[in-house]
Amino acid sequence: MQEDIICYCRQVSRETIEKAIKNGAKSIEDIRWSTEACKDNKCADKHPNGKGCEHQVKQMIIAHHGDIQGPKCSCCG
Repeated sequence: MQEDIICYCRQVSRETIEKAIKNGAKSIEDIRWSTEACKDNKCADKHPNGKGCEHQVKQMIIAHHGDIQGPKCSCCG
């Protein structure tokens, strides 16, 4: 069974990011610190669809917490 990769730079799975969010990550910076995702800003180059991961991670945080804390991701403002 193949993992659903969200961050292609660091090969971080959806499951890993969801676990970090459930454990209290409320910002992109929290996700960077706890999972190593969203650090290299090269996901768009490595992702098969040419997309970065920060927007998807932001949406996952909002879905769980209702909002996102701290600076917004570079792709979303």
